[in-house]
Amino acid sequence: MKAWILSLVTLLAVSPTMAESLVYEGTEGIGKGKHLVFIANDHEYRSEQTCPALAKTLAKHHGFRCTVLFGVDDQGAIKPGARSVPGMEALKDADMLFFFTRFMNLPDQQADLLVDYFERGGPVVGVRTSTHCFNGQKGKWAKLNFNYSGDDYHGGLGEQVFGNTWEKERGQSHYGTNHQMGSRITPAAGAADHPILRGVEQIHAYSGAYKSHPPADAVPLLEVQVLNTFGPSDDINTEKPLVNAGWARDWYTAPSGTKQDARVVYASFGASEDLLSEDGRRFFVNACLWACGMEDAIKPNLDVSLVGPYAPTPYSNGAFYYEGVKPADLAGWDSRVMPASAPLAGVDDANNARRRMGALANRPELKAQLAEKYPNLYGPDAKLPQAPPRKKKK
Repeated sequence: MKAWILSLVTLLAVSPTMAESLVYEGTEGIGKGKHLVFIANDHEYRSEQTCPALAKTLAKHHGFRCTVLFGVDDQGAIKPGARSVPGMEALKDADMLFFFTRFMNLPDQQADLLVDYFERGGPVVGVRTSTHCFNGQKGKWAKLNFNYSGDDYHGGLGEQVFGNTWEKERGQSHYGTNHQMGSRITPAAGAADHPILRGVEQIHAYSGAYKSHPPADAVPLLEVQVLNTFGPSDDINTEKPLVNAGWARDWYTAPSGTKQDARVVYASFGASEDLLSEDGRRFFVNACLWACGMEDAIKPNLDVSLVGPYAPTPYSNGAFYYEGVKPADLAGWDSRVMPASAPLAGVDDANNARRRMGALANRPELKAQLAEKYPNLYGPDAKLPQAPPRKKKK
């Protein structure tokens, strides 16, 4: 008996699947019987906040079973851009993958399970940095890297699945200044009748725009207009004309080189603060339904409201993410994303004080709130700036 108990304790201690998966169980609705898997593991744009928020919306309002997988550290706490995403076994029976990643470098066993999903032709919705989802991957899956130059899988998983990667001339590059220029995103010309755009009129994105070159066979869905302001306004930056911000296609190339007939949606926005836009949430909910082949269920008035408290933090590499949060801390409809008791990372690092100031300059309410809570927010000689910087016309 003692040996059996010891074995069970050991299993629970070492089983990352059991320890790290977060599941929102829907009950009734159009998604009943469907399993959606979300992978949140990017370094910068707070996918660890975007993914559980959307998963709760789809599960609570529409009945889907939603599993959220995170990059985690050695203690099992959520860590943006971590080198481990436990629980990939959930992909074995997934009906769709919501993919929000950046420059991942995973153990082969985890990459195997992700590759298996694409080899069976599972549909996918990709967000922002998922076009450059792997970097530094060694060995058998080096071909997944965004800068892979071999003819057998050029541009890696991002280019071969979404038709795009982080490459200025044929892929993507920054188009609007982060933390200074917000974006107005609207349906692309001629695309208003696409099922994914039902009820979607105008999205405000706080994440800086990308200039994207979609694949030639894709259906353009979204266009982005860079603004001179960070928040919503009519102050258009006339030096930056409309560019593509998202598309759909009906096939991709799996890592084996085989063509898979599967629905693919990509959008270049999706940072956690972007979900404050109702139409932004509506686009992603509609995209998930369409990818699952459920376009008949897409109505312009589907409930896309947030479930439970939502407190998104600024996108930043190395700062402003919540520390010490376990996936289990986000369980339940009433959980706050993220928990109010969790401290923010990187706010006392003097070396990054200037970067933090730049990120908060156009977020005056949050700036004042954090400066009170974190005395060293702007460095060892911190003083709360009296006013936000002047907005430059570019």
